[in-house]
Amino acid sequence: MHSNLPAFVPNRRLSNFGCDFCFVIVLLFTIGCAGVQSISEEAVQEKLTQIKLGLTTKEEIENLFGKNHSTDQSSWSYNLSDSAMAVSQSTRNGWSGLFPLTFATVPTNTRALITVTFKDSQTVTSLKIERFFNAPFINDYFYFFDRDAALESAARTGETSHFRIGGFDKSAGKFVLEDDANNGQIVVEFNKPILHVTSINPYDRLSNEYRVFIKRETQFIDKIFASTNEAVILSGP
Repeated sequence: MHSNLPAFVPNRRLSNFGCDFCFVIVLLFTIGCAGVQSISEEAVQEKLTQIKLGLTTKEEIENLFGKNHSTDQSSWSYNLSDSAMAVSQSTRNGWSGLFPLTFATVPTNTRALITVTFKDSQTVTSLKIERFFNAPFINDYFYFFDRDAALESAARTGETSHFRIGGFDKSAGKFVLEDDANNGQIVVEFNKPILHVTSINPYDRLSNEYRVFIKRETQFIDKIFASTNEAVILSGP
């Protein structure tokens, strides 16, 4: 006697679950790829070259870096960071229960910090950019400085900030500050009325040497900034 075997009937619930699972995986992959953004050093520098002291307006800054929502209209800051897509489980009821996941773009690695200040005419008078791509980390600072003795004044400020003068050429309007190990440098150039300071930090960001150099650099720059009525700070190659 032959018994009839029951016909195989696919479990529709399991089948639907498999389809839904595959859909979710594809969706996560698609959204994740779309949400990833990397800030390149070249892209930052391209924007910086478009900024002109005393000429670039607030509107032009927003065209370059986006709308600023600061309540301080004389100083704006921008954080340029790599970004990634973050996924979390939604706890809301209703339609979200059918797809209980939420997606958001979150910043990851900070690549550049930009601060812009303006004068009454709404044009740029100060721009600060700190860059965190690869060593050596280079910050450039540009100040409006009307004093004839700006170079000598900056040299004295460097010494009081625990740097050593490695070379002073008044005819060229330039001198160099060095740290204790002679690895980190700050190059100062004066082409009236602009005082240009370039900081070169060669150390690993996690090292104590990096932190010490940054502390001394900040002390030096703060003193220079305090001695000027208008300043522009810019970092890049």
